[in-house]
Amino acid sequence: MANSLVILCPTCSQKYRVTTDRIGRHANCKKCGQRFRIQPDQPIDDETILGWVMEDESPDHSILGSTSIFKPTTGPKVRPTIDDWESQEPPEKPRIKLDRIDEIGAYFEFHSHELQYPDIRKSFPHKCIHCLKTSPLEVHLIIWGDKLPRRDAFHRKEIETKALGRLDQMLRTHQMRWFDLLEPMSVLPPPFCNPFPYFVCQNCSTVGEVTAHVMSHNGEEYCQIAIANLEIAAAFFKSNGGQNAPGYRRLIEAAERQQNDRWRKLSFPVRTRVSSWFKPAAGERFLGYFADLDFSRAETGNAGIVLTDRRLIYKKYSTTREYQVEAGGKLDIEADVRRAAIRISQAGERDATLRSSPLAASHLAKALAKAPHPWKVKVKTTNDKPRE
Repeated sequence: MANSLVILCPTCSQKYRVTTDRIGRHANCKKCGQRFRIQPDQPIDDETILGWVMEDESPDHSILGSTSIFKPTTGPKVRPTIDDWESQEPPEKPRIKLDRIDEIGAYFEFHSHELQYPDIRKSFPHKCIHCLKTSPLEVHLIIWGDKLPRRDAFHRKEIETKALGRLDQMLRTHQMRWFDLLEPMSVLPPPFCNPFPYFVCQNCSTVGEVTAHVMSHNGEEYCQIAIANLEIAAAFFKSNGGQNAPGYRRLIEAAERQQNDRWRKLSFPVRTRVSSWFKPAAGERFLGYFADLDFSRAETGNAGIVLTDRRLIYKKYSTTREYQVEAGGKLDIEADVRRAAIRISQAGERDATLRSSPLAASHLAKALAKAPHPWKVKVKTTNDKPRE
C-alpha cells in the first residue's frame, strides 16, 4: 500500500496498516479498545505507554472499546488492514454461554474441547482483571483446579497467584509470538494444560477475580469461568460471539451499575473481609475503602479504613475505632513518592494511623474536605515544608 506504515497498539501490540495522513491522529484499537496517538516508529516502552494512557480520554469511549480502530468521521470510511497478526472477528454464534450474574460476578460455560483452540484462550482483554489499568500488566494463567493431581492441589493458591512475567517485556522480546511461546502446564491433562492467560496490574491481586471449575453434563466435561469485574466479563463474552446473545445487554447494564457502585467495585474476597468488621447502617452510603499497606495484597480487606457519608471506621489487628464524619477532625499526612502515613485525630477519640499510597491519602483527604464540617488536612512530604 502506497504511503502507508504499520503501527502497533501500545497495549496489546495489535498491528494495523494505515496511511501516512493518519500520523498525529488518535485511534481506538479494535482488539483491546485502547485509545492512542498514531506515530511513526513508535517506541514501545513504559514511558510511552504511560504517556498515551494519561492523555485525554474521549467521553464516547465505549465500555467495550470502539468497534473500529478510528473514531467515527464524517469523511469516507477507511477500514485498516492488519499486517502479520490478523484480528479475528467475533463468531456469529456464541462459543460460550452466560449462565448467570450474581454478587461474585458473571459465570460462563463452554465445552472443554474449546480449550484446544487458541482464539478462546486469547480472548481476555489486555487490561487488569480488577482495576482495568492497561500497564504495566503481569501475565497469569487460569488454573483448572479440579484437574490438578492431589499432590499439586495443596499448592493451588501458590500456582494461581504466580505471574509468568510482565506483558510489556514479553511483547518487546517476542512481539505477538509471546502467546504461542507459552508452555502447556505439565501438571494438567489435555486440553486443560493449554495456557489461558489473563492480566493483573502490580497493584491488584488475582484472588477471587477469576475462578475456574470443570463440571460434567450428561457424561461430557464443561468449563465454568466466573469473572468478578463485569466490564472484563462483557469484553470476554463479546470476543466469543456473545454480542448478539440475549444476555449480553443484561451483562452490559450490570457492568454499568457495578462501575457506579463503589462497594461492588471492590473484589469479592475484599468485600467479604471488610464485611467482617464493617456493617452499614440503614441508609448509610459507602464512599470508599482504603487499604493498610502494612498488610499484603492477599490480606487486603482485613485492615484499613472504610469511609461512609456518616462514619470513618478504622480497623487494624484487634483495634477498631469509629469517627463521626460530621464532627470534623484532622488528618496529618506524611508522604514520599511511594508511601503515605495518615494520622487521624478527632476530639474525644483516640488517634489512629494508617499506611497507604499517596494517591489513596489524597482521595481520603478530598472526601473529608467535602464533609459538612470539613476536616483539617496537613501534608508534609520528604521534599517540602509542611503546608496547610
